Amino acid sequence: MKGILFPEQDGGKVILSKEFFAREPVFVAAAKFTERYYVGIQPHGDDSFEVYLRSKDDDGDVSSAIKIFCNELIEQQVRHDLQNRFGKLREIIVAHAFSPLERQ
Repeated sequence: MKGILFPEQDGGKVILSKEFFAREPVFVAAAKFTERYYVGIQPHGDDSFEVYLRSKDDDGDVSSAIKIFCNELIEQQVRHDLQNRFGKLREIIVAHAFSPLERQ
């Protein structure tokens, strides 16, 4: 898995394999960081994403932010995978739970 941290003077980046991470979870995780960080996402070759973070404040710890971002990304990917796997079942359960009860 590509997930190597490349610290840089004014920010940092992480390379994410498309084999493990889908586009949607990458963007959802990145969106959670836009209040405190400038976030850039771009393709890195044919099989990877590059996510770049730079603090909006001079004293922001980008190294820690990237570690937290990676954890958030894993959480979002798991949610994405579960939705793909069990989403239809969830819809059926919710529809049944909120359907009107038949009176006999």
